[in-house]
Amino acid sequence: MKIGELAERLNTTPRTIRLYEELGVIAPERTPGGTRLYREKDAKRLKIALRLAHLGRELGDIERLARTRERCVSGAQAAAGAVTLLVELRGWIDKNLDELSALKIDLQKADALIRQCFECPNKPNRKDCPACPIDRQVDSTDLARLIWDPDCP
Repeated sequence: MKIGELAERLNTTPRTIRLYEELGVIAPERTPGGTRLYREKDAKRLKIALRLAHLGRELGDIERLARTRERCVSGAQAAAGAVTLLVELRGWIDKNLDELSALKIDLQKADALIRQCFECPNKPNRKDCPACPIDRQVDSTDLARLIWDPDCP
């Protein structure tokens, strides 16, 4: 497939695809005229690379994952290098899962707190709503502090 087709299929841009090609994540074939032709394996490699990037993994880390094997002189060296990178990736995923779980709990607290004001006719500030239930409990959740901080605009 051509670069535009691949970009559309993976919901990305040709420029992004060329970046991943420069990093060595994918290596399309070329026609005699220089047109890039991508195979299914390129699409699969790029799909996981884009997924990792979307989730916050740095491009250098993605490049290392994609190119570890080619930089090694033996299968044993390649396997050891790949396993090291996979262990690192697992740690990064676990850390993010922990942070997302904590954020989800905070979101639930903020949602419950802020829903108390669904029927409130007052302006959401200390002057117009001195008994605001959120104002009294704003420190119970980081998201509520971000959304409803009584001292911020």
